[in-house]
Parts: sequence; C-alpha cells; structure tokens
Amino acid sequence: MSLKRVGRFLLDLLLIAAGSALMALAVDVFLDPNDVVPGGFTALAMFANRLWSWPVGLTFLALNVPLLILGTWLLGAEFGPRTIVATVLASLAIDLLRPYVPVVQGEPLLYTAFGGLLYGLGQGLVFRADATAGGTEILAKLLNHFYGLRMSGSLLAMDVVVLALAAWFFGLAPALYALIVAWVAERALNFVETGASASQSVFIIAQNPEQIQQRILQQLERGVTLLAGEGGYTGQQRVVLFTVVSRREVAAVRKIVSQADPQAFMVINPSHEVLGEGFKPLLHPRPPYRVRPRRARP
Repeated sequence: MSLKRVGRFLLDLLLIAAGSALMALAVDVFLDPNDVVPGGFTALAMFANRLWSWPVGLTFLALNVPLLILGTWLLGAEFGPRTIVATVLASLAIDLLRPYVPVVQGEPLLYTAFGGLLYGLGQGLVFRADATAGGTEILAKLLNHFYGLRMSGSLLAMDVVVLALAAWFFGLAPALYALIVAWVAERALNFVETGASASQSVFIIAQNPEQIQQRILQQLERGVTLLAGEGGYTGQQRVVLFTVVSRREVAAVRKIVSQADPQAFMVINPSHEVLGEGFKPLLHPRPPYRVRPRRARP
C-alpha cells in the first residue's frame, strides 16, 4: 500500500471518528433529552429506550448488526469496513459521552437548530469518508438490491413511518420539531458534502471511458451522456462523459474514475437545480395565453 493510500485511509478514519462524535453529541445534548428523533435507526433506539430502558447506543448497534452482515455479503467487501467502523463508533459514542456532556432543554429553537446542525455535519463528515452510519440507508440499499426499489422512495417511506411513530410516542409537537431537525441536518450535510447545491454535474475525460461509463450506470444507476471532444493542443478525438449525481455520490464518482484511470481529467460543477429522471420532476408547462377576439359590433 502506497504512502498516499495510507494517508487517505487515516484521513478517512479521522473523518469517520469526528463525524460519529458530532452525531453522538447531537443525540445526547440536544435531541434525546427533548424527545426529538433524528430519524432512522437512532429513532428506533430511542423508542426502545423509552419502552424498556435499553441504552440508545447499544440498541442502535444491535439493530444494525444483521443489516451490516447482509449488506457486506450482498453488496461487496468494500461496503462493509468503513460503514462498520462508523456505526460502531457512533453507537459507542452515544452511550459513553452521555454522562459527561451537558443537556440543553426548554428552548425549542436551540435544541432543534443545533441538534440538526451537529447531526448533519456529522453525517456529512462520514459521507466524505465514503461511508455511512448504518441504519435506513443500508436497508434502502438492500431493498434496491432485492426488489429494485429506488433508494429515495424507500428512505422517504421509512422517514414517514419514523415520524408517525414519534408522534405516537412523544406527541405531535416533538414530531414537528423532528421535521425541523431533518431540514437543518440536510442543509448542513449538503454544505459539508458539496456546498450549497444538492447535485453536481460532472465532466470526465479519460483513456478508457467505457469502463467508467459502465460503473456509473451499474453502481450509481445514473445516466451518462457521451459527448464528442477534440484536444485543443493534440487534435486527438476524445469521448467526454457527462453525468449528474447527488451530493452523496460525488465521493463514489471520484473513486470510480481514480480506479479506472488515475490520469483522468474531471470537472465537478455545482448544479443549483436539476430537473428530470432521478431528480426533481419537470414542471408541466403552463398553456399559452390566448386572447379572445372581440366580436364585431353589429
């Protein structure tokens, strides 16, 4: 293993550790003391804590273990290690930090805004390391693998179920606060991953575009457009790959391109609005305004 790869691996571990700690602080300081769920398996662990007094962190880990094993088996060895590390660290940090951190209660603006901010920043750091903290994302990937369900639809359905359970467990007000937390966390995650935009347009010039094209189509399920290009200096004909991906898939695209052609040239631009399949639906055009002709006077 080269020094560059070792340095990247250590940086990823640092990002995972920092992200897991921020997510744990968000749960311990702001969210759990106020019965506000951050979503996913963390919410299920909080429900179990209220019903049977189980530790939130260990319950979160126990819920993830079968999915981690199944995900590693079905989705490949590269899926497992980083996500396992992130899940274990986040679970342990939630329980170990709880006795030593202060609790913020009584001010909804503070615990919803800062809870969502810390949770989103933590998720963003974990995603930057090409990992996830487990939970519903693994389940969504497995549903996509077995039944072909879109991950976005599966995640939305699971979030709706979690919010409905939160309203039943804690009342309507904490469930509505959870919506604010989710919105703030999403904005923070976007900022860490790809800035203010939700999507990124990517141009790739490589020696073997076919391999990159196939991996993007198969692994990310994103469309790829082939553009004809010509080198301004050499005059050589080149194929330029163009694709648009979500902020969570940027790291995966970098990895695909670097593995296929380390000498490739890639440009990533923020896309403030992307309309079409896989992103926002196209708006139906408004029918043209027609002027009714005046009737001639008799």
